[in-house]
Amino acid sequence: MLLAVRFPSPLAGRSPQAGWSGMVRDRFWGFILRSFKPLAVCLGFLWVGLLVWTGSPVAHGQSAVPAAEHFLTVVRLPGQNWANIERQLQQSGLSYQVIDGIEPAGLRGRSTVFLPNVNRLTVAQAHALAEWMQQEGGQLIVSGPLEIPAEARDPLRSLIGAYWSGDIPLASTVRLTEFAEAWARSVQAADRASGAEHFVVAGGALLPTGPESRLVAVWEEVDMGDNAYAVIASRQSVYLGWRWGEFPEETAQLDREWLQAALRRAQGRFAALRQAAATPSPLPAVRSTINTLELLAMRQELGSLLGRVEGSLLLARATQGGVEAAEYKPILEQARSVLQQLPAWVEAGQYEQARQAFEQARADLWAHYPVDRLTALSEVRAIWLDRSTIVEAGSEAGLAQIFDRLAQAGLNTVFFETMNAGFAIHPSRVAPQQNPLTRGRDPLRAAVRLAHERGLELHAWIWTLAVGNTRHNLLPEINLPQDYIGPVLTAHPDWANLDNRGRLFPRGQPETWLDPANPQVRSYLLALTRELVQDYQVDGIHLDYIRYPFQNAASRQVFGFGRAARQGFQQLSGVDPLELDPLRDRSLWQLWTRYRTQQVNEVVEAIARTARSLNPRVILSAAVYALPKQERLQRLQQNWEEWIQAGELDLLIPLTYAGNTRRLAQLVQPNLEIVSRFSTLFVPSLNLLNLPPVEFLDQLQVVRDLPTGGFALFSVRQLTPELEAILRSSAIASTRIPYRDPFGAVRDRFQALRQEWMFLLEQKRLGLWEHSQWMEQIERVQGSLAALAADPTPEALEQARQQLGNLKTNLATWMRLESLRNPYRVQVWGNRLAALEMMLRYGEQTLMRA
Repeated sequence: MLLAVRFPSPLAGRSPQAGWSGMVRDRFWGFILRSFKPLAVCLGFLWVGLLVWTGSPVAHGQSAVPAAEHFLTVVRLPGQNWANIERQLQQSGLSYQVIDGIEPAGLRGRSTVFLPNVNRLTVAQAHALAEWMQQEGGQLIVSGPLEIPAEARDPLRSLIGAYWSGDIPLASTVRLTEFAEAWARSVQAADRASGAEHFVVAGGALLPTGPESRLVAVWEEVDMGDNAYAVIASRQSVYLGWRWGEFPEETAQLDREWLQAALRRAQGRFAALRQAAATPSPLPAVRSTINTLELLAMRQELGSLLGRVEGSLLLARATQGGVEAAEYKPILEQARSVLQQLPAWVEAGQYEQARQAFEQARADLWAHYPVDRLTALSEVRAIWLDRSTIVEAGSEAGLAQIFDRLAQAGLNTVFFETMNAGFAIHPSRVAPQQNPLTRGRDPLRAAVRLAHERGLELHAWIWTLAVGNTRHNLLPEINLPQDYIGPVLTAHPDWANLDNRGRLFPRGQPETWLDPANPQVRSYLLALTRELVQDYQVDGIHLDYIRYPFQNAASRQVFGFGRAARQGFQQLSGVDPLELDPLRDRSLWQLWTRYRTQQVNEVVEAIARTARSLNPRVILSAAVYALPKQERLQRLQQNWEEWIQAGELDLLIPLTYAGNTRRLAQLVQPNLEIVSRFSTLFVPSLNLLNLPPVEFLDQLQVVRDLPTGGFALFSVRQLTPELEAILRSSAIASTRIPYRDPFGAVRDRFQALRQEWMFLLEQKRLGLWEHSQWMEQIERVQGSLAALAADPTPEALEQARQQLGNLKTNLATWMRLESLRNPYRVQVWGNRLAALEMMLRYGEQTLMRA
């Protein structure tokens, strides 16, 4: 264990309340420091020795005082940006000690430990922290992402009370919730007194882990619903949802105030827990009543979860055969009973019974989710293969092991990170530099070969308009200056996009950006596209960062003022956009927003046209934000509706990252109506970071229950053995990929749906109206889809579309009895028919393109 001891100036930390004698001492020391500097150093050591001898705290770490005193212990581990963290600690005015590593002996006797931006714990470290918190009542302060191995995740995560579910894209202010305690309100009071407004860099969305979690603060300007918590506390922890100390120029005051407040809380909680250890706990408080809205939400949540569990079991039995395991029957029956009795309990005022029964039924369904009975139909099963995993593979043999895992997991599409932060993963003739960690080899060429040998598609994932990244610069193995702008802008500084103050880095965001209005930028991107399609024969191009950086016009946080964009807009309007005020010049500002949006549209159109002119079978996809359209246009100028209307994208992949199934559905559903009018395949994405296995199962099921074309997983680095096992255990009902054989995929998916219906009819478990008419229509649909798959002509397509439309239109009538008993099931069947219509529209587009 390393103990860092630092000595303050004797003038540091004095307050106006120190009195006249303090002022005399301060002046005396000022005179000494100015006149007798060498002597002052010696006297300074004497001063500190006197303080330690008398028991007074030293400002920055000490070893003379026992660890059990309320000093902050700061953990230093590899991978932290320690220079900036240390600078912030030194300016915080707090007493602290630094320890290297996390071990039981090093934690023993300590009251409060701070983990600043640790990123990842080992199993042993996680166990040591959990044991220290449980046995000694230790208080923990966490900042930044914290990945905990699955073997030790649940106990430590429940003690911390929160986890980092993903980064937020926009710098934002921290706003207290109505539940904030006094310790947090003191930060807000200090801010009001000083008039400070803190924009946070590198923030993340925190999620609570249980009823003990206290929702302290949210992100003010981030539209992420219940995924936007910035600070969460528990009995023994405070989690700060940003990378503390990494950006001292912008967040110094925010970092300092929140750490001071968290430490004050920790000191009080540590003392209270020690005292409570000998005192019996009070009886739990009785919770409040259940109102109508809460009852509706409870019934919807339980009914949907019940429907997903039943649906996965039904599809498995219909397509795979076998009998339903006896263990599921009582669980499903109990959940149905609770669902029916909830209104009566609430009406009778039996709120606690209703809550307990609801929570128990939900827990039982989670515990009995059919892990080994998922069925994968004809769908896109994609995953992002990230730069860090590619680098760690180290060789073609290492990459082969990764592709073996992905093939065994039943995935069929790999987004291979090819351009990251302006660096090419391959020895490019177009990009100015190859990533220094892959020089001397060609991972992209190897990946194309390895993927094809295993029947996988390999799509080149490129950062389109973002070409630099401070986080990439700070990686120990990269070791570049934090403000390095990236190789592309270093070689071509006139290609840069700028904010309204001429800065390359948007406030609170780590990337540098290209100006899409610049013709040379477009030529560069098209040359890169030609290299990937012609020289490497990739199966697809996946566009990421195809937008402007996040902005907030109301706070004058705006971007897009590259030289070419300013000149182009001035020629169009006669006005330099730098002279516009978004609040005063509203009509011109909207014109400026449309102009910037059009530049991105033209880049997408040019890449799609170039790629398909070289290979008509190349698949174009884009990772996009699922924000409401007007907000998206104002904040990042990303009009993906225009791209899919023009048929430029084969796959639209919204970033629907969510920590729970309910939030995932909320993100996906508003976009379904939009895409239902177009021919692009809609593929929601799941963020695997910190996602529990049962939550992963449920999110997969909800994506399959909605009218989608499949799913995309982020990323291979987050694909734990537990999640991989779930994918491996899924039965693959069809290996067809919808974007390669859309009509064959439609036929296969309808066949699986027909098998479900026939299975329920045989079991006498399907309530039908006009049975004979329904059966006749089923056979007509099946026949027309088989004919289309065998001979895809426009006439066959029209016949199949008409027959499928008739079935979908009349489904509610034929299933009116079934919908009374199983409303979720009937809704899912309608969604699956809508997904087939989407694939027919996509197939029509491929016919026209051919």
